[in-house]
Amino acid sequence: MSTTATQNWKFDFASVDASNTKRTIADPPGYVGQKDIASKGQRGAKNTEMDNELLKAKKAWDVALAPGKQLPMQAFMLWMSGNSVQIFSVAITAMLMFSPIKALVSMSQVFERYETVSPVKVSFMENRLALPKLTFVAMQILTILLGMWKLNSMGLLPTSHSDWLAFLDPKTPIEYAA
Repeated sequence: MSTTATQNWKFDFASVDASNTKRTIADPPGYVGQKDIASKGQRGAKNTEMDNELLKAKKAWDVALAPGKQLPMQAFMLWMSGNSVQIFSVAITAMLMFSPIKALVSMSQVFERYETVSPVKVSFMENRLALPKLTFVAMQILTILLGMWKLNSMGLLPTSHSDWLAFLDPKTPIEYAA
């Protein structure tokens, strides 16, 4: 039985005719022949350009969503700093308030590498980077709002009339919790 099984898998190289160039055996998966490479060269430039555009769009979305991924860690840092007015909590809150403002000011430099040069001027909403830019702005505004919440919980935001007018007495709480 073993001799019959080996006969089926045996290949005699001496019986192959070198002048016969027709291939009777299919190419293995993943093999790229010379004919395929030549035909791919003509349409490959357009495919590569489209692949680059898709990669740029994906990277732009990654940049736009990055501030949102930092929000849970920043919220945890704010919670750990406490609600009392101390140098550490004020410094963390100031960093949280100023870093999104700096990011919004430098937004054009952040997304500049993902822009595609177009001979035709397109409006902002027709630009393929419009949604990532708007998402980036929304994430930065959420970060600023998180800082505003922290400032309010520390009592540093003027929220009552007595904060604005000197002749009004501040509100006195009815009771204190120990």
